[in-house]
Amino acid sequence: MAKSDLDREMKKIDDLINSEMGLGAEQSKAQDARLARINDPGRIERFRAAVLRKESKAHRVAIDFGGGVVAQASTELMNWGFRALGKWSKDGFWANNVDLLQGAPHFVLGMGLYFAEMITRPEPKGGGEWVTPTREVISEASKIFGQLGFSNLMRAIRVRWSDSSKREIAYQAVAQEKAQLEAKLAQLQGGGAAGAGGAAGAGGTAKS
Repeated sequence: MAKSDLDREMKKIDDLINSEMGLGAEQSKAQDARLARINDPGRIERFRAAVLRKESKAHRVAIDFGGGVVAQASTELMNWGFRALGKWSKDGFWANNVDLLQGAPHFVLGMGLYFAEMITRPEPKGGGEWVTPTREVISEASKIFGQLGFSNLMRAIRVRWSDSSKREIAYQAVAQEKAQLEAKLAQLQGGGAAGAGGAAGAGGTAKS
């Protein structure tokens, strides 16, 4: 009975050793296949050609110029629309805020599109694909679009701040001038009343 149990245990150990050896052989084969794929000259050459295409001067010029043109054209088109709304509203909301509206929406929309494209862009590691030229143009255009909007917004705020300062200075000058005129008027009125009183006293003396 003890010998039979010992044989079963020995058989289990042999099976375990054989399974581990088989698993090790499979892992070794998979590792060899992976190294063969990595060191494949054709694969390396295709990867090198793809990198050269992505980093070529023609590709970079096309992406940068295309994104800049799209951003500039979109900015000018939106600004034209906001200016038209300002003329239509005359003294309404659009007319009073047309300067801010030519910057704030562009900044928010541009940065939103840029981060949305970056978040949804596939990662290059783990079998990820190359970024398509369309995505590259969208990323470049949205970035420039947002920067143009931010520049316009800061200029509008700076002009408004300067105008408010000028208005404050003008108001203070007008208030000071008004105070001076009121003081002169009071002085003239006081002088006129004193002259009238003197004339009345001289007339009474002559009669007596």
